[in-house]
Amino acid sequence: MAVEELAVLLRDDTNADAAVRLALKAEQVSISVSRTPIQIAVPSASPIIFDLGSSRPSITISGIVENVGGDTTNTTENAFFNMESRTIQGQTYYIPYKNYLEQQLLTWVTGSNDVQVEIGDATTPDYAGSGTTASTGGGIYKCSVQQFQFNQLPAMEDRWNYSLQMVAQWREGVS
Repeated sequence: MAVEELAVLLRDDTNADAAVRLALKAEQVSISVSRTPIQIAVPSASPIIFDLGSSRPSITISGIVENVGGDTTNTTENAFFNMESRTIQGQTYYIPYKNYLEQQLLTWVTGSNDVQVEIGDATTPDYAGSGTTASTGGGIYKCSVQQFQFNQLPAMEDRWNYSLQMVAQWREGVS
């Protein structure tokens, strides 16, 4: 994927198989991992540390979402009515408005389809080890929505600030 104007993608399956593909206006993305090594105190000696390799990745995305769709010429009779769209990786991604994004976040349940977040250029997330293909720095994460919030600021009643927190699996390609 070339560098896109909107490089935080949220979808309900893989890029090729998703029914809902959203491009988010993100201002900040945070990927954090919690680890839980065990520390055992030993009398009169240095503690023993057991690191069993367990980890819990999480992703937080925040940005702006409009009250209403931004493309009034999009009059198709479907769920994406009035939403702006972009073609990214050969697929149509929609820029959601607040109530549509809220509905998706409430109803997406991780199960037969995986909710995925693609951040940046995920074409080569890691150095391939051959030739001159360098890492692009992006990645795809399978996740589940844990918490989200919408808020408005005075004099900005036409848009909402959002914050979305998800628990995630390791980035695709990490084993």
